Amino acid sequence: MPESSKTVKNALTLLNCFSRSRPVLTTSELARQLKLARTNVMRLLVTLETCGFVEKHPGGVGYRIGLRAFEVGTLFLAANPLSFLVLRALDELVAKTQCTAYFAILDKDDIVILNYREGTLPIRFIWQVGDRLPLHTTALGKAMLAHMSVEEIESHIGNRQRLRGLTEKSIRTRSELDEDIERTRERGWGLAHEESHAGLTAVGSAILDDAGHPIAAISISCLDYPPNPERLQRFAVIVQNIARDVSRKIAEYKNYGSGISRDAWAIPHKVGS
Repeated sequence: MPESSKTVKNALTLLNCFSRSRPVLTTSELARQLKLARTNVMRLLVTLETCGFVEKHPGGVGYRIGLRAFEVGTLFLAANPLSFLVLRALDELVAKTQCTAYFAILDKDDIVILNYREGTLPIRFIWQVGDRLPLHTTALGKAMLAHMSVEEIESHIGNRQRLRGLTEKSIRTRSELDEDIERTRERGWGLAHEESHAGLTAVGSAILDDAGHPIAAISISCLDYPPNPERLQRFAVIVQNIARDVSRKIAEYKNYGSGISRDAWAIPHKVGS
């Protein structure tokens, strides 16, 4: 295996320090996270700033992600020939349900939101593009897990018996998750009721390749109050049908020689992970 560049690895790890919850970081904060000398971090920041990947915060304290990093990030979807299928699917979901619709993929034990379409209901909550959520707290993640073998589930969840949660209703143990996955398989669609955010209920369905492996998922979310099981069931049928249609079109693309595979939306592991 070719030897990796330590400097490049440090630069990429520095970029990974920024997050939606911490969009601005000082040199000292970065040095502590990276466990590097402050002078080394300054050299990395000067280089990244010159290339447009970070920029100084207008307030004069700290750095934030630069425009060039955003431009490169958008290529992840632009380079995928099936992105337009998903966008049409999200528009159709909103038209038929009025709920906010999401498209996401798995990265290790997280769901990553790649795109969404805002619903038209008067009360709604929006996860933003790039948001990460523990996969077992979402209808998106559960729908994908239901199409995986035990070995594949282990590759994402690991052998942890205690799981991360976002609300008091989040699944917290592996045994609870296994039971939920089985219910998801029986239903045919994922359900998350106030597990990622208070008041938010979501139903989701996996997008499959022609071998039946989950490569992504779509979902809708709404405020299910007062609870209406019949409405959720109706929504679930809509989400399932649209997911199946996208899956069928993916198979057609592959049959026409486009080479689409289960890795079509795969995210490489983070540096240092």
